[in-house]
Amino acid sequence: MKKLTRIDLSIGQSILISTLTIVTIVLAVTGLIFYTSFSIHTDALVESQSREINKQIVLNYESYINSIIEIANYIQSSSLNLDLKNSYESLQNIYVYNMESKKDVVSLALYDKNGVFLLGDLDRKVYDKQVILSFWFQNAMKDDAIFHFSPPHISGDDTRTQEEIISVSKVVDYFDGSVQKKGVLLLELNFRVIKELAGKTNLGPGGHILILNDDDSLIYSTVSGAPMAPESLELARAQYLGGFKADINSIGMYGNINTLSHTRWRIVTVTNIDDLNKAKSQMFLNLFLIMGSSLLITALVALFISRRISKPLNQLKKCMLRIESGDFYSRVEVTGQKEIVLVAKSFNDMIDEIRTLMDRLVSEQREKRKTELVALQNQINPHFLYNTLDSIVWLAENERSEDVVTTVVALARFFRISISKGKNFIAVKDEISHIRNYLTIQKIRYIGKFEYRFEIDKDIYNYKVMKLILQPLVENAIYHGVGEEEGTIIIRGYKKEQFLVFEVENSGYGIPKEKIEMLYQILNGTMDGHSVGLRNVYQRLKLYYGDKADLIISSELDEMTNVTLMIPSGLQNGDGQNE
Repeated sequence: MKKLTRIDLSIGQSILISTLTIVTIVLAVTGLIFYTSFSIHTDALVESQSREINKQIVLNYESYINSIIEIANYIQSSSLNLDLKNSYESLQNIYVYNMESKKDVVSLALYDKNGVFLLGDLDRKVYDKQVILSFWFQNAMKDDAIFHFSPPHISGDDTRTQEEIISVSKVVDYFDGSVQKKGVLLLELNFRVIKELAGKTNLGPGGHILILNDDDSLIYSTVSGAPMAPESLELARAQYLGGFKADINSIGMYGNINTLSHTRWRIVTVTNIDDLNKAKSQMFLNLFLIMGSSLLITALVALFISRRISKPLNQLKKCMLRIESGDFYSRVEVTGQKEIVLVAKSFNDMIDEIRTLMDRLVSEQREKRKTELVALQNQINPHFLYNTLDSIVWLAENERSEDVVTTVVALARFFRISISKGKNFIAVKDEISHIRNYLTIQKIRYIGKFEYRFEIDKDIYNYKVMKLILQPLVENAIYHGVGEEEGTIIIRGYKKEQFLVFEVENSGYGIPKEKIEMLYQILNGTMDGHSVGLRNVYQRLKLYYGDKADLIISSELDEMTNVTLMIPSGLQNGDGQNE
């Protein structure tokens, strides 16, 4: 399973992010609760107000309808109290009086069950024809228990007016010659009153009223022909009673549906609530602005506090990085919180103590390195002196006095360079001269066994190197590399990039790869062996030059062996001392 990586944050970032997270959560939850509560109360208020408005409009219409029914009931009561045959004039006067006293009553008449005119508007006796076929007459005869209200229409037989009217009809009882009979009472009302009642209510821009009959046909609309009327009409048809909320032509509306008693009509009030929706949107925007402003102020305050805390810590961090890079003379100077100042003081005290210990350690290591370097060089001189004296003895025994003289002179020069007035570093040209003297001595001893040549770039003559660094390599090439047959030893020296490169190459048997690996282990000290010279050179290289220097061994069997020294050229100056 893949481990999750932790994001490293600074103290300032942690304070800032934590503070903003907490404040954001608190503001978001508070804002959400407040906005939700506001929305719920607003929706409840809208529904309540819409219901009250609808109720008031219904009451207005019902009050008007009840007044019409009272007229019809009064006329019906008069018809039962007075006999049509014996009190015709009195009954006719009652009909005429109610027509003239009620401005909204266009016509008032009584018909028998066969549609014959009996009382009321005498003009109807002239133009009424085939009343029995009229929809208002047929509806009354089908259901004689209720009043029947027709949709607004223009009477096709009445040529006196072209205004819209509503026909109200009901089966009533009357006496004719002391015989109780049934007839149909007709009241024709001017529809203008219905319109006036609707116009008295303010439902806001785009708000309107719809009146539907029992088969969902539109009887009246205050915005008849307007584009929003069909939309609200469809919504009213889909929901018989109750309320609904909808956007009509991008305007927020709330509709409420109720019934009108005695009529089988439904009245729909559609109220404009767009201002309330805008208020909710404005409330949401205000909450968003408050949250944004609060977060900005919180971020600034948290940033100020985090910087006040993190600034001295960053100074302490920079000082630690300088110390990590080796600058033990840096000190932390911070101001601010008491705890951080105390930490800085303790840190400065610790650095002073470390610097003291480091100076002591460097001094001890320097002396130790000098001692080890001298000890390593002293390992070479006795070893070489023994071999050379052995060669001189051999020459003397073979009466080769001239070679003895040459060898002794070369040995004297060899030791003069070896001593070098106590210096550990000499110029490359002196190191090469030292090798020439050494090869002179060895060539006299091993007559005809090897030849040698130098390929030294003169540009490196003045560079300083550790003395006696090449002689052990040349010695190994003579003793272990050349073999029984005559061989050749080549000493090269040149500069390559930032290194001085010295190669000691000899022809001969070569070294197997397994032996080379073993030699490397001897050089690194992981295996004991007899390669004193190579190990001495390698240890001296590492002791002074460190890991930048290297000794490389390469070989081809029956061809040659090459030992290469890589010495950093920038680590020595004209005095041969570490820069």
